[in-house]
Amino acid sequence: MTAGAAEPLPAAPAHQALVPPLRPGECQLWWASARDAHPRLRELLDEGERARADRLRKPAARALHLTAHALARTVTAAQLGVSTDELTLTAVCKQCGGPHGKPQPPRPLRLSWSHSGERVVVALTLGTDIGVDVERIAPCEQETADRVLAPPERAALAALPSAERPAGFVRYWTRKEALLKSTGDGLAVAPELLHVTAPAAAPRLLSWSGPDRPWLPLHLYDLDAGPGHLAALATVGAPVRPTRHDGSALLAALHTPTDLLAGPVDPILPTAERPLAS
Repeated sequence: MTAGAAEPLPAAPAHQALVPPLRPGECQLWWASARDAHPRLRELLDEGERARADRLRKPAARALHLTAHALARTVTAAQLGVSTDELTLTAVCKQCGGPHGKPQPPRPLRLSWSHSGERVVVALTLGTDIGVDVERIAPCEQETADRVLAPPERAALAALPSAERPAGFVRYWTRKEALLKSTGDGLAVAPELLHVTAPAAAPRLLSWSGPDRPWLPLHLYDLDAGPGHLAALATVGAPVRPTRHDGSALLAALHTPTDLLAGPVDPILPTAERPLAS
């Protein structure tokens, strides 16, 4: 290592007090900010994630990418008791079977993340497929609303006072995006085929048109994403108990010199819930 070069981060964090064990029926939600981005976190990413970060021209986009991927890999590796450089996240497209789509850690863990504006969120469960989405509140073009909202949703949005429409649209969008992420469909399914409850109503999927509707029940949750942002969580099959966690503190600990500990780390995941051999 050349003089003055930063030491690589320890891949398996010895921050077990900051990453509590994931329990059955729980969904851990780790919240962070683009301001948490730090050059040392780059060492936590795999080669492909670093390459994608390098292709992002805007510093804000690179900061969000770095924060989200570093946080996702850190909490997942901690639950599995492995180093982040040992962690493999696979992606298989539900539509074509190609090596892209929703990233997945070894079973039984399920993972989803999202970032927008200043906010980053990472969701993690045991055995329950999930999707999470966070969005910055901003005005949208009428053409966009017409393209992604079902007719009853467009009517409900138009009935809102004009000052409430940006947040109303984002509420619709985060709910739909979370649902489509949870099923692994993503935007391969047109969002207008999903009809969800009005922005002020409790979140619920009312209908899903077309042949791709999942057979298992879908559960939907609105999340507190902080000022200027809205977020939603969706699960497939079973409901979950969302718990909130400080991803900013975890990422700060990762580049604190006194936290750079070497040696093996005991798995956080309970023995009965450790991943199945592939």
